[in-house]
Amino acid sequence: MNILCFGDSNTWGLVPCVGNRFDIEKRWTGRLYELFGGKHHIIEEGLNGRTADEKDDEEPYLNGRSYMEACVLSHRPVDVLIVMLGSNDIKVRYGKSAEQIADSITALTRDMKKILDNKQAERVKVLLISPKNIDSRILGDQTFDEESIKKSEMLGGLLEKRAKAEGWLFLDAAKDDILLGDDGLHLREDGHDSLAKHIYNILK
Repeated sequence: MNILCFGDSNTWGLVPCVGNRFDIEKRWTGRLYELFGGKHHIIEEGLNGRTADEKDDEEPYLNGRSYMEACVLSHRPVDVLIVMLGSNDIKVRYGKSAEQIADSITALTRDMKKILDNKQAERVKVLLISPKNIDSRILGDQTFDEESIKKSEMLGGLLEKRAKAEGWLFLDAAKDDILLGDDGLHLREDGHDSLAKHIYNILK
């Protein structure tokens, strides 16, 4: 089984407050591989700063929509598509509401699935993950503000409704055992482990 994991820095495995990358066995993708006993192919497609569809003149490559078609086609056949985005879409400079962000993530995921449905015989299962809520430790450099925190807290409920309407699997990462590091944005090592276990329990 091929499991494609499309996300941002929390899929890439950025170490909080340091900026380098957790070793593969510590990232949630690597832990998921181990939980499945090494029987499935886990494809890591995480990029620091990635958004669903925001146009960023300084960093245009962060737009998930501009890359998603090449991504899914290069990795097909895909049996499970996991999408976890939203933490960057709530940045102040993008000025989007939580509803607009949820719509963007849903549309991106729907289009990724549509491409796969049209280009492969294998049926693809979708797991949409709402990212862990950011917290006040993120404040300070004006990338995020209090409204960003509120938006992150709203995403879970909004994305759950959309996932249900699409017939997708859903996971809200805003769980007590999925912990962020001191930067209030990126998962700790044990947070990666907990996230992997929740995903495994849904997919097993």
